[in-house]
Amino acid sequence: MTVLRGIGSTMLWLLAGLGVLSGLMWGASALGLLHPLIVVSGSMQPGIRTGDLIVGVPRAIEAVTPGDVITLTSTQTRKLVTHRVVAIEPAASGFTVTMKGDANDASDAEAYAVPAGEGVPAPLFVVPGGGFVVETISRPPVAIPLLIALAALVGLAMLPPGRSENGDEADADAGAGSPTDVAAFVDRVSSASGGGA
Repeated sequence: MTVLRGIGSTMLWLLAGLGVLSGLMWGASALGLLHPLIVVSGSMQPGIRTGDLIVGVPRAIEAVTPGDVITLTSTQTRKLVTHRVVAIEPAASGFTVTMKGDANDASDAEAYAVPAGEGVPAPLFVVPGGGFVVETISRPPVAIPLLIALAALVGLAMLPPGRSENGDEADADAGAGSPTDVAAFVDRVSSASGGGA
């Protein structure tokens, strides 16, 4: 039981750390400081692969140059596209951006219009396979058993330590009948009987 409690306590601390990190990521994402994105195509291979998790940070469109990787919304599909900038030109109300996936033979079919002063997500780092993990643990058939397991670990970690019959802490390292214990017992018996032989 002690081993299970130790495992439960360790897992509880790890999950608590992961929970704090997730909370910070969520807060930063809600404030627009971070942009986590799951890659759903192989258009940026080999650098960015399907199932990777991109964590982006906003970059002013004025600071974007050809060769940068950024994320923009397609006006045709209404989906986010993370590709490399091949050209950026000033326009009446901002900039016109041409992008291309590293694995694609041609540039994207559309030019992206970006208003002046707008911040666009640019990858800060990529977590290989991280998108698959996020998608998997978000599914109810996986999330529900994980929550049950977490509740069980919390319960194990909160169990009181084992106790002996007289209520004292059980000492697993103390050997029964060790010379010190026997000597102490003899002294107590001698004192109780009023002296030695």
